[in-house]
Amino acid sequence: MHINVTDEECKRCGECCIKGGPVLHTPDRVLVVNGTLSPADLLTIRRGEPGLDPRTNRVVLLENELIKIRGVNKIGACKFFDSQMHACSIYGTRPVECKLLKCWDTRELESIFMKDLLQRKDLIPAGAALFELIENHDKVFDIKKITEALSGFPGPGSWNFSVIEKVVREERRFRQKVMKDLSFKEADMDFFFGRSLEEVFAVSGP
Repeated sequence: MHINVTDEECKRCGECCIKGGPVLHTPDRVLVVNGTLSPADLLTIRRGEPGLDPRTNRVVLLENELIKIRGVNKIGACKFFDSQMHACSIYGTRPVECKLLKCWDTRELESIFMKDLLQRKDLIPAGAALFELIENHDKVFDIKKITEALSGFPGPGSWNFSVIEKVVREERRFRQKVMKDLSFKEADMDFFFGRSLEEVFAVSGP
């Protein structure tokens, strides 16, 4: 995670923003509650999903759910990065990780890595119909169980796709029904239900 640089002040190069949106922590809850960040701005990475550990640069199965600001094409440059101005369009209300990030000294940012993470349960009241729908989705389409069942993790080239093709189709139908019934856009789905299994496992088909 540490970057070797000699400067000790932000030069507004934008490199940190280009690498992707920040993960949200509990203090960032207010940004969602007050509308600074909408569901369409966010992406949930569910427990058990393959993810890159920036400390080791290795792919691991995530032990905890996390919510991050969407990037361009979901995982590209942070959507709030203004590439022409080389500036953050929500700088005054930027998330905690952005406030702590100093590319010349990443110790403060590293100190909160995977700690006090904001989760969907912090934003959607338990017992609400939507929360129950989310819980049911996580149970039926448990990424952790699916990935553990695959052989050769984490190399996609060696995955046995026959293990997950059926559940991928079922989850696709689930998402389509929810979008129709609740008038959700696909971007909303990425927050409430995380990335689709079809996307996570790069499976296509009917």
